[in-house]
Amino acid sequence: MGQTEPLEQAKAIASALEQLADQLHPEVIRSARLDQEGRRDLDRIEYALGTIGKALILTDYSIDEEKDIDKLKAFRESQKGMG
Repeated sequence: MGQTEPLEQAKAIASALEQLADQLHPEVIRSARLDQEGRRDLDRIEYALGTIGKALILTDYSIDEEKDIDKLKAFRESQKGMG
């Protein structure tokens, strides 16, 4: 992987997420909550966003043990069932 490829990938992901966020209007969420499959889709969205958030926080992050160790523990715990 070249040096610019990860930067290009980050840019593409950011653009895609912005476009998707623009589509997630309250009526979309409310409609999805009324349907079993829609609720599963919302759960998938929430899980993906949580994973992204954790990765952003924990990648190359210097941990203040008093303040942030709980975030690291929660992340590690969430990863146990994924293997």
